[in-house]
Amino acid sequence: MDAVAKKADVVRLTLYYQFKSKSGLLEALYDYLAKRGEMQRMADVFHHTYDPITTLHEFILVFARFWASDREVIRRLHGLAAVDPDIGAGLRSRNERRRQGLTVVIERYAKMYPIAARHRPLAIDILHMLTSFETYDALAGESRSMEEVVAILRKMANQAIGFVQRPAAP
Repeated sequence: MDAVAKKADVVRLTLYYQFKSKSGLLEALYDYLAKRGEMQRMADVFHHTYDPITTLHEFILVFARFWASDREVIRRLHGLAAVDPDIGAGLRSRNERRRQGLTVVIERYAKMYPIAARHRPLAIDILHMLTSFETYDALAGESRSMEEVVAILRKMANQAIGFVQRPAAP
């Protein structure tokens, strides 16, 4: 809080008045990053009557846009989460929301395509890993565009759930 107050050129009490605590400040930062990364688009992903594959593909796109929106800040937050319990708790909470969203996607998928109930937890785990910042960041590297990463993630996600896209008829 002291470092943030100094950088913002305000007294520490101003930060506590505005955000109540370090956790409140972090929540505001997470909300700011989410808004800047257009995470509000996630509501559209679940409210449209897409088929489950389209829902999954759009889910991947929304997260890729978010991860790409401010990679440096997100990378630093993820690094700090390993040593700062408050940052770690905030990111774990958000990661759990992503897992819950993927659970909805898999349940929708299972209603239309065969996927055994016993395989669903593994499919969710794999999709959770594929849609993580760490996976996005590793695939993007220094040269891949967000669109290229999305294409890779979509193919990997299809394989993870056993969906095989049939080639278009000639």
